[in-house]
Amino acid sequence: MGKKICMLLHEFYPNDIRVTKEASALIKAGFEIHLICLQRKNEQDFEVVNGIKVHRIPVAQTFFWRGIWDILLVAFGFFQPKFHKKLFWLNQKESFDALHVHDLPLAKTALQLKQKNPSLKVILDFHENYPEALKVWFMWKKNPLIRFKNNLFFDFNKWLKYEKEMAQSADKVIVVVEEMAERIHQLHNIPYSKIITITNSEGKDFLNQESFEDIYEKKEGDFILAYTGGVGPHRGVDVAIEGLAFLKHHPQIRLELTGTLSAATHNWLEELIKKHGIQNQVKINGYQPFTKFFSYMAFADVNLIPHNRNGHTDNTIPHKLYQGMMVGKPVLVSDAPPLKRVVEKLNSGLVFEGGNSKDFADKVEALYLNKVLYLQLGKNGYEATVNQNENWEATGEILINEYQQLLESND
Repeated sequence: MGKKICMLLHEFYPNDIRVTKEASALIKAGFEIHLICLQRKNEQDFEVVNGIKVHRIPVAQTFFWRGIWDILLVAFGFFQPKFHKKLFWLNQKESFDALHVHDLPLAKTALQLKQKNPSLKVILDFHENYPEALKVWFMWKKNPLIRFKNNLFFDFNKWLKYEKEMAQSADKVIVVVEEMAERIHQLHNIPYSKIITITNSEGKDFLNQESFEDIYEKKEGDFILAYTGGVGPHRGVDVAIEGLAFLKHHPQIRLELTGTLSAATHNWLEELIKKHGIQNQVKINGYQPFTKFFSYMAFADVNLIPHNRNGHTDNTIPHKLYQGMMVGKPVLVSDAPPLKRVVEKLNSGLVFEGGNSKDFADKVEALYLNKVLYLQLGKNGYEATVNQNENWEATGEILINEYQQLLESND
């Protein structure tokens, strides 16, 4: 009989590409995967999704109640009673071999069960530098009441102390990039032998998606820079827009922004575009169906990750870096250490100084004017992700091997 793993996710599912990738790899290797997560309205309490046995908890179904839910988590000392109750019941029924906790919030809930079941392995999967991410996520909140709540319940030092305690108590800690591994080793005194790096590489089946060749209104000679994904204070989209102000003498260079953003953010970006007089060179597409994101990347000329530098972006890496390389186009990234390291190692794009719109523009111009360089960088990224080992097929094997070794000790 295959080993059983229960994943915990303080979010909705299906809603997380990393959860899907990791679970799918483990299922193919013979593991049985359960997932306890939040429940949206109209979702089933239980169903099988992508081979995962998904168990949902019907709470935090609106934005308001999600805020209350997050406050209660901290108020209860980072312990989530509803998740614990579901997990306790499910473990009695299934006898799990391991608990795989996606990100920091539910770590203590999982470790509480381990106290009653010492042979149960607990693996913490840090998708990001959570304490630093909290600072970034709340940066744009202007409402005084919300800011007071965030300062009270999402204090950086409180979450940092919690992160240290959880990392020291877990059996293994998974991180996304080497920089995060170094951080928790130095900051929390976690031995490297306990840390597993599972990066956000992409599977080769990413290229098998339906194509929408008319995704852009592209005229002959147009050179499209594509930003895809959510827009927030750490994304650097403003730097890309301001960079276009230095490229007015190349009207064929266009920036297309595709992804979810709030009305306030949309207005802010529109004002920035108008301020620099580049309305003809920048287009905000806003939310688009997920099925079209492949085409937004594949039919662009350059894929952008202009992240601003901070403790969050310096310790994680987005899936779209590998996706952008896989479609065979150069990437243009900021000098956030993980982005810089990967792009320079693979020679798959150019790196600009984070926050420096003039340097951004210079790098865009280099790609636009130097066709030989442009083609070679795109080819290098494709080769690395499709024909070499910079893909999920190779990364998933690391995860499988680590689990097999960890759970052999339970036999």
